[in-house]
Amino acid sequence: MSAATDRLNDILVELPKYKSQWETNVANPYVRAYDLAVDNYQKTTKAQEARDRMLAELFVFSASVLTGSIMMAAFATTSVRVLAGRTALRVICNNNLNRTFDLMHAAANSKPVMFALGGVLDEAKKLANKQVTSAAEKLTSSAPIASAPTALNFMTRIADFIDTNHICVHDLVRGVQQDNSISEANKARLADLVGKTPFCNPPESRRVDENRLSQKMELLFYMSAVLDSDKLVTYVPATGGTVGGMGRDIEYSKNAIPQMPSASDYPKATSPRFIGRPLQPFEPGQRVEYDNIGSVVRDRINTLSRLTGNSSFYPEQNFAEKLLIDPTGRAQLAKAEQIINRLSTDARPKQLTDVRMI
Repeated sequence: MSAATDRLNDILVELPKYKSQWETNVANPYVRAYDLAVDNYQKTTKAQEARDRMLAELFVFSASVLTGSIMMAAFATTSVRVLAGRTALRVICNNNLNRTFDLMHAAANSKPVMFALGGVLDEAKKLANKQVTSAAEKLTSSAPIASAPTALNFMTRIADFIDTNHICVHDLVRGVQQDNSISEANKARLADLVGKTPFCNPPESRRVDENRLSQKMELLFYMSAVLDSDKLVTYVPATGGTVGGMGRDIEYSKNAIPQMPSASDYPKATSPRFIGRPLQPFEPGQRVEYDNIGSVVRDRINTLSRLTGNSSFYPEQNFAEKLLIDPTGRAQLAKAEQIINRLSTDARPKQLTDVRMI
């Protein structure tokens, strides 16, 4: 048996250990942190139906922002489709994932294979294109899965993702090993390349502080709620009333605002304009209103904000103010966007084999 074949065999022997290290040191702690964050989130929020609908989206949101490793970033890339109806969240997730992969110099169409073959994909194709293509196909093809907003569901999905990448690397190595058309020198070079992939460089110790990560995740959940709280209201004064008068406005529509608060095209308030028509004396104006997320949620946000290294998110209020006044406005939306960006930057891996403590 040649030296190159021996080295490829050695890699095959080590692959199950690498898989276990990714599961033990990253995936399992990540899901436990998510489970704890959800439990605390559920204790604070009351809207069960809306909450359950959001949980699947919030896990992908967390994985896209609090990546920590190319493994979680690649997993999030395969799951962003669950955000199809959430414009703001989808923008945040895609922007953060793009920044992560841009840092790794990953082409858009190679993101799903970056965990298994990141950093060596192009060179490996030059040496064994058939084997690389065959192995990578397993990562880019997928069947519909049963989705539920539970820790068990996410744990099995991440486990499947790691298993699929394990199979990809295994099949590549075995295919190269058994391909007589590949020279011994090229087999040895491919063994070197596979040894540099993220999958074959798992963390040797725990890289997730579960309690602290759960606090960051829970804070993200609330930042998502804050970003979702703004609504664009189209209205005219009440019949016989005047702009700014005592009559109750007539609202024509009230819709969620898809733009981020920092966007240049974020809606601006405009007053109704008097046009003097008999049946429609005013041209509608528009204003931004904010849902009241409740004093209990605001208190929890302040607590988490301080625990994760930020100042209080909301201004201090006395008991009466907490009950009567919700200070949420565009300043809080901008602050939510800033917190998300900071958490993402802190958790973003700087290179393909970097696994950050999160």
